[in-house]
Amino acid sequence: MFTADRLEVRILVENWVDMLLPDLSIGDISQHCVTRTGLIEHFDPKLTPPEAENGISLLVRATRGKRTYTTLFDVGLTGSVLAHNLRALGEDPSTIDHVVISHGHPDHYGGIDRFLGELDRAVPVSTHPHAFLSRYAVMADGATSPFYNAAFNQESLSAAGARFVLSREPLELGCGVRTTGEIPRTVEFEGPRPAAEPGGPGLYQVGEDGRVGLDEVLDEQALVIDVTGEGLVVLTGCAHAGVINTIHRARAVCGEKPIRAVIGGFHLGFPTTPAENVAKTVEAMRELDVQMIVPMHCSGLHAHAAFSSTLPRQYVQPAVGSSLWFGH
Repeated sequence: MFTADRLEVRILVENWVDMLLPDLSIGDISQHCVTRTGLIEHFDPKLTPPEAENGISLLVRATRGKRTYTTLFDVGLTGSVLAHNLRALGEDPSTIDHVVISHGHPDHYGGIDRFLGELDRAVPVSTHPHAFLSRYAVMADGATSPFYNAAFNQESLSAAGARFVLSREPLELGCGVRTTGEIPRTVEFEGPRPAAEPGGPGLYQVGEDGRVGLDEVLDEQALVIDVTGEGLVVLTGCAHAGVINTIHRARAVCGEKPIRAVIGGFHLGFPTTPAENVAKTVEAMRELDVQMIVPMHCSGLHAHAAFSSTLPRQYVQPAVGSSLWFGH
């Protein structure tokens, strides 16, 4: 299996902008290499500061020898923030080789139509075939959001330039970058929730057979990059399948290698996620010896507090515009 000699993961869309974060260099107390979009980039009138929103998008540049493969992992919620930040951060969307949508929720696919409009060519878009199945939400006060993923429409997006690659299995994208395919749920505290009858509060999905059930987000997939001499960098969208399950899946795809980093949404901030799952996840990450932990998006304040206090050398605070570097 191919590996990447060098990898950059740049945060294009995230819930958090912070212009006061310092760069982190190999050899300092953190043992990480992270460059930030900082105060100068926010204050210099010649430059445009980036924006934040409740979504996630990561630009992944993997280099092997003289080849570089660029993947866009998720596209944020609105598209306007992604387009703004691409310009503000000096990123050229025409260099992107492949788009991967982790799952069919709007904070992950929402910017796809706007992004396709930034290109003058078709682009491969990988996702799970169930990502398009109809979803709706019922809130505790009775408010509903019917078919809230209607905009993630295969036909209209294909007309706009998406060339969908639908797979339940892992895909080799290039230079050591792979999708995980479906993620088995074997970790006890991250296991499947009990099925619910339609009508009460919850998130629902209409299956291929036309039956309505709880939305288990079985379409979710992650991205894993095998970096030569360092190990696996695992990128999660929301980790509905569980971030520890996702790490296990990454190793099943790429082999029992060190986990160099886990970056993305950990789903620990969701109101229905048991509070004790934060401590259990921290301990599981410790046991797995994850070397860099970057909770984003839906991870929640309690998860950030727990990781930063319990595993301070591994924890890295995310912010829009940050680049995380691996390899040589």
